[in-house]
Amino acid sequence: MAGTAAPSQWHLLRDISVSYAHCFMFVSPAIREPLCTVLLLALELEKALVSEEVMIRLIRIQWWDDAISAGTSHHAHPLIRQIITLKEQGILTAESLDGLCESWRSAAEDRDCLAAAWQTSIACLASIIGASKIGASNMSGSNDEIARKIGAQICQSRTRQPVTALSLDGRHALMRSGAIKSVLSGLSFMAVRSSTENSPHPDDDPLFIFKLCWHLLLRSSA
Repeated sequence: MAGTAAPSQWHLLRDISVSYAHCFMFVSPAIREPLCTVLLLALELEKALVSEEVMIRLIRIQWWDDAISAGTSHHAHPLIRQIITLKEQGILTAESLDGLCESWRSAAEDRDCLAAAWQTSIACLASIIGASKIGASNMSGSNDEIARKIGAQICQSRTRQPVTALSLDGRHALMRSGAIKSVLSGLSFMAVRSSTENSPHPDDDPLFIFKLCWHLLLRSSA
C-alpha cells in the first residue's frame, strides 16, 4: 500500500491556527509553502520562550539554530528538513536565517526584544518573494519596512497588547507590496481585529473567519 503523503506546510499551519493559514490562501501555490514555513518557524521559536528560566530558553533557541546551520536534509524534524530544502533552492539564505535565530536569541535573553524578533521574522517571510522571483515584477522596492511594522502588530496581538494601526503611509506601502500584499494585509487585519474581539481565540469565531476571508478577497482583487 502506498505511503501517506506528508502534510503540506499550509496544512500544518492550519492545524495551529485557521486564521493564520487563511492569510496565505490568495498567494501563488509556488510560494505558499515557503511563506508558511517561515511563519511556522517563528511560532516554534516563540514557543521556545515559554520557560521562565533564561538558560532553558537559550538552549531551546540554540537547538533550532544548530539544526538549521547543520544543513542536513535528513533531519528528524520535518520543519528543519523543509527549511534546509529552501536553503538549497536559494529561497532562504543562511544570512536571513542566522538573523532570524539571532533575533529570537535576543528575545530569549530579554523578553522586551520579542517585538524585534517578530519584526525580523515577518521581514524574512516577505523577502521570499524577491528570492523566488515570483511576483518580483510588481514589487515596489523592498517590503522590509512594512513587513517589520506588521511584525510589531503581530507581537502586540499575541501578547494581548493594544495593536498600533498602520499609518496612512503604512497602508499605502502595504498596497504597493506586490505579491506579498494579501499575506501582509491578512496578518495585519488579524492582529488589529483580534485585539478588539471579545474572544481571545478568533479561530473559534466563525464570524471573525468570515470577516478575514472577505478582507483577503477584497485585497487580492485590488
